[in-house]
Amino acid sequence: MALVLCQQCLSWVEPIAEQCPQCDYPIDLRTADPTLDELAAAIGPLISRIGPVRILRATLPDRGFLYATAGGLFFVPQSVERVRLVPAEHVPHSPRSVLFGLARMSLRILRQAALTEGEMAIGTWHAYRSPMRVEVSKHELPLPGPDEGGRLPGLLMDNPGAFFFSRRSIRTIRRTFSGWALMRPNNLALRIKPLGDRETFHSRMAAFADELREAVCR
Repeated sequence: MALVLCQQCLSWVEPIAEQCPQCDYPIDLRTADPTLDELAAAIGPLISRIGPVRILRATLPDRGFLYATAGGLFFVPQSVERVRLVPAEHVPHSPRSVLFGLARMSLRILRQAALTEGEMAIGTWHAYRSPMRVEVSKHELPLPGPDEGGRLPGLLMDNPGAFFFSRRSIRTIRRTFSGWALMRPNNLALRIKPLGDRETFHSRMAAFADELREAVCR
């Protein structure tokens, strides 16, 4: 699975028929990624941390923290997997599937993994001198502080587990039995479940929803 940052909805996605499955925007792999300045302009300043959440999605990290920004909602995953190529003799044996690690690699990481002689085998890269293997390690992500909104563009670009849900991508927002549901214009829903103080979380989400509705009515 190769992930691409959609330039329309700013979500890491696996293209389907050269389209973003989240917003239906055409994806051209020849187009350069947005710059950090462009991402910063779209995300906007950090307003507040809403709280710990679980996002209902299948492959990418689903637990992390939700932030409100001037441009929308930003999700920072609780942890991130680092994937790198190392000499095969230096990699400890592990039951983790290499294919699972590859599935989590972003398109950006794949582009950076230059393969000598263009030869690739599953789990082992045969370079000119020594075989290389994939090493996967998990790291906790330092959470942005109240004055660290400038970190968000880099987090989005470097971590496919992070995502940004812009205000213009939210058609409706409503509270549900287990959390909140955000509906895109194409009727795809993002479902968010709070993991911490539910009362505080619902209060902050309700404030965000009210502000969003007021902006639409202006």
